[in-house]
Amino acid sequence: MPGVKIGDGAIVAAHSVVAKNIEPYTVAGGNPAKPIKKRFDEEMIELLLEIQWWNFQSEQLVEFLPVLCDENLERVRQKLKEIRAN
Repeated sequence: MPGVKIGDGAIVAAHSVVAKNIEPYTVAGGNPAKPIKKRFDEEMIELLLEIQWWNFQSEQLVEFLPVLCDENLERVRQKLKEIRAN
């Protein structure tokens, strides 16, 4: 729908009608689309939004991809904190 914002990292289910804003890193679906769950806890979402990995240069993104694909979220959290500190 016009004027609504789908937040960074949000997932919207197929055939959903988004009539209200969807928060970042939220899974939403339905008609109208409603939040189903958060993808990560609030600290992880804050770190991801602060780092804005989608704005990395190509070389930096290639180096960062293993972090994003790591199944161990605590390791990801630590790496994001390290990046934020620098």
